[in-house]
Amino acid sequence: MYGFEIIQELASVLSGDEIIVSSNGNISRQVYHFLPKPQIYLRGSMGLPVPVGLGMAMARPGKQILTLVGDGNLLMGLGSLTTTSFIRPSNLKILILDNNAYATTGSQMTSSGILEYPSLLDGFGIPNIVPILQDDPIELIKEKLQLWIDASELCVLPALVDSNPPTLTNIPWHPEQITEFQKNISS
Repeated sequence: MYGFEIIQELASVLSGDEIIVSSNGNISRQVYHFLPKPQIYLRGSMGLPVPVGLGMAMARPGKQILTLVGDGNLLMGLGSLTTTSFIRPSNLKILILDNNAYATTGSQMTSSGILEYPSLLDGFGIPNIVPILQDDPIELIKEKLQLWIDASELCVLPALVDSNPPTLTNIPWHPEQITEFQKNISS
């Protein structure tokens, strides 16, 4: 299973009222092309999707905040899981798409292959963990995505995926447009 396929399946369980924060690079491109628009597409922000998602969850407690992050981004901002677990916003959900590569920059290997996500996330005190395994059938993946969205507390869904992203065009929004959109949904 590829990360973009999980993003495509995510579309089938969304209510349309969620705010999606997506990490820079391929994940943002996939969110832009496969999920409802507009969303928060982070650009040039390695390591920041989880802190931005946490801030949005705190600023908008009545909204579901879905943060989609790659393994490279997560590793860059790993310490943010401590603060996220400490604050524990019930409206924050984090999806980790781990392809063990920096796919956007040429698929150099990350160090995520040594991680045991359930143990790591449990060690951070994350209360709800719903892992997707590479051999999970599509129906089980849909069920896990629904459990993740419906969780009544902070929930993290680590997904081990294959690395071969589709070739997609860049998001046509300029950083100023993204910033303006972020201001509008933050109020």
